[in-house]
Amino acid sequence: MVTPTSARPDESDRTEAAASGTGQQIAIIGMACRYPGADSPEAFWRNLADGVGSVTRFPAVPVPGTRADGAVQQYTPARGLLKDPGHFDAGYFGYSPREARLISPQQRLFLECAAQALEDAGQDPARSTATFGIYGGGTDNGYGQILRERRHELPGVTDWDILLGTAPDYQVSRVAYKLGFTGPAITVQTACSTSLVAVHMAVQGLLSGDCDVALAGAAAVHVPDKESQYTPGGIISARGECRTFDAAADGTVGGDGVGIVVLKRLADAQADGDRVLAVLRGTAVNNDGAHRVGYTAPSIEGQTAVVREAQLVAQVDAGTIGYVEAHGTATPVGDPIELSALTEAFRRDTDRTGYCWIGSVKTNIGHTDAAAGAAGLIKTVLALQHRSIPPSLNYEKPNPQFDFDASPFRVVTRLTPWTAGDTPRRAAVSAFGIGGTNTHVILEEAPPRPAPSPAAPHQLLVLSAKTSPALTDMAGRLATRLRDAPPGDLADVAWTLQTGRREHEHRAYAVVRDADDAVRALTEPAAGQLVTSASKASEHREAAFLFTGATGRTLSRSLYDAGAAYRTAVDACFAAAGLTDDVHALLDGRAATGDSALVAAFAHEYALAMTWIRWGIRPASVLATGTGVAVAAAVTKVLQVADAIRLTVEHARRSGPSAGASQHSGGAGDEVLVRDYAELFREAAPGEPRVPLVFAALGRRLTPQEAADPLNWARAALQPDPDLLGRALSELLADPRLVLLDMSADRALLAAARTRPEHTPSHLLLPEPHGPDADLPADDFAAALGTLGRLWSAGFPVRWRHVHGGAPRVLLPLPTYPFARDRFIVDPVAQADRQQDENPGEPRPHQPVDQPGGGRGKILPTVLRLYAEILGFPEVGPSDDFFELGGDSLIAARLTERIREVYPVDIDVLSVFEAPAPAELAAVIEELLAR
Repeated sequence: MVTPTSARPDESDRTEAAASGTGQQIAIIGMACRYPGADSPEAFWRNLADGVGSVTRFPAVPVPGTRADGAVQQYTPARGLLKDPGHFDAGYFGYSPREARLISPQQRLFLECAAQALEDAGQDPARSTATFGIYGGGTDNGYGQILRERRHELPGVTDWDILLGTAPDYQVSRVAYKLGFTGPAITVQTACSTSLVAVHMAVQGLLSGDCDVALAGAAAVHVPDKESQYTPGGIISARGECRTFDAAADGTVGGDGVGIVVLKRLADAQADGDRVLAVLRGTAVNNDGAHRVGYTAPSIEGQTAVVREAQLVAQVDAGTIGYVEAHGTATPVGDPIELSALTEAFRRDTDRTGYCWIGSVKTNIGHTDAAAGAAGLIKTVLALQHRSIPPSLNYEKPNPQFDFDASPFRVVTRLTPWTAGDTPRRAAVSAFGIGGTNTHVILEEAPPRPAPSPAAPHQLLVLSAKTSPALTDMAGRLATRLRDAPPGDLADVAWTLQTGRREHEHRAYAVVRDADDAVRALTEPAAGQLVTSASKASEHREAAFLFTGATGRTLSRSLYDAGAAYRTAVDACFAAAGLTDDVHALLDGRAATGDSALVAAFAHEYALAMTWIRWGIRPASVLATGTGVAVAAAVTKVLQVADAIRLTVEHARRSGPSAGASQHSGGAGDEVLVRDYAELFREAAPGEPRVPLVFAALGRRLTPQEAADPLNWARAALQPDPDLLGRALSELLADPRLVLLDMSADRALLAAARTRPEHTPSHLLLPEPHGPDADLPADDFAAALGTLGRLWSAGFPVRWRHVHGGAPRVLLPLPTYPFARDRFIVDPVAQADRQQDENPGEPRPHQPVDQPGGGRGKILPTVLRLYAEILGFPEVGPSDDFFELGGDSLIAARLTERIREVYPVDIDVLSVFEAPAPAELAAVIEELLAR
């Protein structure tokens, strides 16, 4: 249970609250991190479990300054370093190279981790109705100063640009902007406790209703690498080792890192099928105040109070806590104070000794400043997940200033199985900031997940990426996960891919039976099972449903068994016809005759249409002919289903055996039959169609007045004219974005559409005669999934829950997006000069373009150079769009300013919006010069 800090409990509150069952718990549903030696939580855990120290130690150097006795003291510089901290996938986030260089690596890595954390949690803000918030912070890293020192080499860069790209104020709101968060975006700055305080604030935001999903964490990233200089008596270790709680501890080691967790109210997470990694039972924050030796000194009283408050808020007995992830800076003063405060807080509940393990991740990676609390939290969540406590490194003998034997704690020095007791496994994490802001959180292992729901025998796997190479990489990563460490039920894998990822332009899909089939589809392109989209998925399309009522089609067993919408519609049709007992007989293979045959043909097309609608593919228009007209009347709500079936059956009875032939032969039909059909239609009390209708009897769309005339429906059913049918198809094909989706077994209308002069390769006619569903001819449900994959690839939004029949599905841990990261860094002056000396033939970066003359023949080349200069690309094409290259209104203002410096024209930002391509803008400049 987590309680807002405005209602802090006292010692008597816990029993009463526990008895009443009040309060809420918060689920951790996703994580992402970059820490020394690890670029993911999985890699982080491997290092922790294996006892890997990821601190880089350098050769010893003299301590600055001189001693009176002339002795030279040395220390070992050390730091936990990140791999490629200056690299970034600018294209994924829509940044130009120029803009990426102006954003500090700290902000960029925080943004990447936020995107990865969302994917790890299976959350897509673009398609979710939840409100997303983010709480986080960073540290001072000096990148802004580097930009200011080299601003004379950065064309058009202003103080405002540098401020937006490097100040901590904008780190969190940048994530909200790029990832589409509409909830709180709050910057937290409390030094070493920043990330864990951000978690506490995110919890409060969730409980107060400010947001439904919250990201929390922090970043501490320095490019170039920060040098943590040793000072005698300071907090930095002279040995270059963080020896938390050890007798030889002499200080900490600095490090860089980023850590983010995704939080949600536990009840919501369980209802939504989220993967709960751990539960936050309680959090607390306070400050040491004035009762301490100095501003930077810790306080036993303050730390005791925050630990105890978190325990009370969590409603847990300290005797049930099996592990404490300590702040553990290994300073001579800090460690004994922290251990004493923990012991005092725990002693309010228990006198037991040596039962609770304790350790610190700083021994593995160093002190990652603002991101330190998140590192400890993520480590502890991983320990709960793996039910093992990883070792705290560099511990040999206990610190003599603290009596471990009389305390609840013992330092964990090897990977230790975490056995369960009478309560769920519980742990605590501390973070204490210089300046006195303390925070403590209580964690509990995740509750067990329900057993997987029954699933269809085939699943549709969907992938999307910003680029084609990323799509290929994504398929390979997913195949590796499914082959080496299957995360769960294949239906849940499909669900996670369908709902838990952002949708991008480059798309691929595969219909698969099991994990082995999925691996083959993802790794063997020659098999053709993985279908890659050839068109932009961002193009919105609409669908036209086609009905012919083709006879001879009986019900589909696979669609009936696996498709809830199909099954419901079929049962409704046969119930309306009074033939309920015939359904399973037909499904079991009995030949359909008489009324059963008519109802089966009607029911199949109607149920298939209802399936598509339930899956999110709604018709923008309907074309029907023959007995399919009655189906179209039911689908468009002109007739009730029972009335449409009654019309079909009764007309067939009155018409005799020749009815089917007259309906499908395209002949003139009998006028008496037409009037009889029209009368039956009128008796059914038709309503207004909810979807525009295209009739073969007229060769075009019907007006509302024509749609209300039963004779038009009768002629469409009984007197289809081939020429007029061709015109009707041509009208549909006039819109190349309109997809023709045939419900009929004979696909006659699709075949006719392909012969029309308006048909082009860009038209999408489904089901395709040779496509993903052709590999599975015996399974209609698999074929429907293949068609759905094609529609999704074309940009149709899909109601994925209904594709799974409404059965509850759960999110699984799958590989996150494969960022294509390049180096975007403005180096410090000294380093840049050194690189120039080593490569004298290379130009300095960001040199301004030459000032060209005003000759019109040079306008386009000059504009191309200005685009490249302002956006930071080596070159730009004449038709490239300014905004697709990462430009925005502020960058457009700089572009127009540069143009005015070159040409005597009065051009403004609006001109760039109206003519975003260089060729277009060059034409505008030429026109202005001609005036």
